[in-house]
Formats: sequence, structure tokens, C-alpha cells
Amino acid sequence: MPMLSKNRWWQVPMLVVLALPLFLHLGRAPVSAWDEALFAMRAAYMAEEGHYLPDYDHWIPKGAFHPNSKPPFTTWIQVVFLKVFGINELALRLPVALAALVTLLLFIWFFRRKMDCRPVGWTSAFVLVTTLGFVREHAARTGDQDVPLALYMLTGVMAFYLLLRSEEKKEQNKWWAVLAFSSIAAILTKYLFGALFMPGMLLYAAYKKKLPWLLRQRALWMAVAAVLLVCGGWVAIMEWQRPGFAERVIFYEMLNRYSTVIEEHQAPWNFYLLNLWNGYFQPWLWLLPVPLVMLFTKTDQRLKDLIVLLLLCAGVHLAVISSSQTKVPHYEVVLYPLLAMLAGIGLWQLLATIKTNWADESQRPAMAALALVVLVFLFVKPYASVMQQVYKPRLTRDDYKYGYLFREIEAHHGDLKRFKLLAPVFEAQAVYYAGLFNRKKGYDIELEDFPKRVEVGDTIMVCNRDYIDFLFKNFRLQGLASYEQCFVARVEEKLVE
Repeated sequence: MPMLSKNRWWQVPMLVVLALPLFLHLGRAPVSAWDEALFAMRAAYMAEEGHYLPDYDHWIPKGAFHPNSKPPFTTWIQVVFLKVFGINELALRLPVALAALVTLLLFIWFFRRKMDCRPVGWTSAFVLVTTLGFVREHAARTGDQDVPLALYMLTGVMAFYLLLRSEEKKEQNKWWAVLAFSSIAAILTKYLFGALFMPGMLLYAAYKKKLPWLLRQRALWMAVAAVLLVCGGWVAIMEWQRPGFAERVIFYEMLNRYSTVIEEHQAPWNFYLLNLWNGYFQPWLWLLPVPLVMLFTKTDQRLKDLIVLLLLCAGVHLAVISSSQTKVPHYEVVLYPLLAMLAGIGLWQLLATIKTNWADESQRPAMAALALVVLVFLFVKPYASVMQQVYKPRLTRDDYKYGYLFREIEAHHGDLKRFKLLAPVFEAQAVYYAGLFNRKKGYDIELEDFPKRVEVGDTIMVCNRDYIDFLFKNFRLQGLASYEQCFVARVEEKLVE
């Protein structure tokens, strides 16, 4: 990244503006249920035990066996942060937020150094950081893996674009190496999902009439061999340690997600398009026609080629996830950097139009009105919306409340060190915090997933509405601590024999 010169002092406050939505109150909310909690348990178990291939089956006694077979590349990075900063929400999420920041810096570097179009880097960065589908739970604001994955995949797309433009062998080899490493990082984060931009890249090579040249390159097959060796080697090691691991990877993690509905994640074919339309990529969706129009104008050929590459990669990826039977909202997260670049090009073209026509006094009133609209609806409003979303974030779902109750008893009820946590067996957030408090804070918490096993004299923590209803029908409870519907109570007396 180039050093800031004296006449670029304005970049520092601009970077602060871009970074605020990513880092403000990042560690405030507890880890969310399911994916973030599962990744948190895995990373914390690795950090605690020093075993970097096995999973977290023994994070806490009686914890559910959950064969999380996601590959560990990004988790290893999180482990480093947990070792340095301790096991907490901020340390878990910092690598993800930093990956988002690096994505913004990559935009700025790429358009300045490789495209000679510095403003597009900044407009693209602004679009991405005000994209509500990107700066949200299960994306840039939590310890999930999708934003780092988006960075690895974007790096591969940029490397491929620069590779096909390079004439010197040394320069080509550099981009081959970047492409190979980014592919390994992506596949070791989410298997073949991390390779879904590659068909679009091959289509782009065909569009540039370089596919035959590409297939003749020795470096291509060396890169393919490196990816297969590293990624296949990791699966082979895990299969050796855990027989059946490879079968789960092939079917549960890949084939079955495409051909069947996994865990009730069913939605219509236009699910992701509706997400973009209904808020995840608004108002930037309205700018996407601009780069399409630019393909038929006298725009710089380099920019045209980039637009084609971005459209092909995004289009293929969107087609694959839309045709998949399993549809989960975060599958489209990796698209946002590509869409942000396209919308950033559109925003830059819009600003350039205002600047060009400003010199014509007859056009100035219209340009002033357009500039005001752009300022309010494409700068102030999107930024205000994303800041509202990240300012003091608070989890609202009932099954996300365990973390808040754990914080409550730690802060205000120092005597509550021993109790039963009454929760469904796969309530990942509850299990994560129970294990963390046992391991790091001196608590003695026992998991119990069956409310009928509760006995008089037990001290229990509970959040699940069905369990709460059962307890009130069958026992007299003495409350000890609470957070909204969640509470810790002592079982005083049995009401029904």
C-alpha cells in the first residue's frame, strides 16, 4: 500500500469514515447462535488445547457431538487473535473486520495502481462499507467465515485479471502465485464454494480469446496441482483421523446442499435477488445498469474488461446458488465486493457526469439538483443506515439471549458459580458460553437438555420458551438472576406428582 504524501492527507479521515462501520462496538453483542458460536467453540478449543486439526467435541462435558467439517484456514487466523487478546467476542471478530478493511484497501490499491482510476477505488470502498448485506451479522460484524472468504475470492479475481493483462513472464508468475494461494485459502475456508468464481474466470479468458493460451501454461497446472495437494491433503489427514470425514465433506458440505434441502433452508429460486432488492444491496442496485451501458461506449478497454470479468464471476455464482436446493442468506456475501466494484464504477461515472456538465452554466441548476440528490440518497442516507445498524448492536432473538444472561451473572451475581444449563442439545451459543465460563472463569456448569431430569434443589439457567413453560407447570422456582425471558432460578418444590 503506497505511503500517504502530504497532498493526500484527506485519505486518513476518509479511511476512518470507512472503518467505523466495521469496528464500532464490534465486541458488544454476544456470539450469535449456530454458526458464529460453532466457529467460536472450534477456534477457542484450538487455542486452549493446542490441537489444530481435531474439532471441539470436548469443549464441555455432555456437549453435543457436532462434526463441524468446515475447513480451518480462517479459523487458524482467529486462533492467533484469541491467543494474543484472550478468548472473547472482540478477538474472535477482529480477523473478520480486518479482512473487510483489507478488501476496502485492495479496492483503493487496485484502481489507483492497476487501473489509473483512483476515485473508483474510493467509491467502491464506500459502496461496500454501506452495503447492509455485507456489514451485518454473519458477515463483516461477526466471527463467521464469509467475509474472509470474499476477500480470498476477490483477490483471485483481481490476480486473474492482472495475469491475463501481463506480458512479462516474471509478472505472470507473480499473479499465478497469488491466484494459487488465494484459491487454497478460499477452498480451505469453504471447499468448492470458494471456487465458484473460477467458471466465470474461464469464461472471461474465452471472451479475451486467451483460453487456449491459458490451458497451455505450465504454471496453470502447477497451481492446480498445488491446490489439489494442499486441500486434498487436508481432507485425507482428517479422514485418517476421523473415518467418514471425507464422505461428510463430499455429501453434506457440497453435493447434498445443491441437490437437497439441508436443515429446512428452503426458498424460491429468486431468494437472493429478492435479498438484494429488499435492502441488502440498496440503493446501490440502481447503479448497476451504468457499467452495463459503459460496455457499449468508448470507455477505457481495461475498464470494459474488468466489468465483463466482474459480471461473469458474479453471474455464474448467483446462478449456482439460486439453483441450489439449500438456500441460506449468507451464501451471497461473497458477491458484495464484486457488486460494490460495479456500483462504484457507476457512482464514479455519475459524479464525473456532474463535474463535466458543471462548467456549462445552462446545465448548472440541473447538476446542482442532481448533486444534492446524490449527496443525500447515495452518501448521507446509506452511511446513516449502516451506522444505525452497528451502533450498540443488540441480538434480539430469544435463542441469542444466553450470552447476555451469562454477562449478567458474571457482573452482578458472583455467588452463582454452579448450576445446570437447561438447553436443547444443539443450542450452540449456550454451549459455547458454558464451556468458556467453566474453562476460563472458574464456573461449574453442567449441561442438561431434558427438562424432566430437573430435580428439587437444582439451580438452573434456562432461556428456551418450551422448557420455561414446563418448569412453571411443574415446579415452584425462586429467581436468582434474569435477562428478559432468560433466568437463573433455584428449584424449590415440585407442584405435580
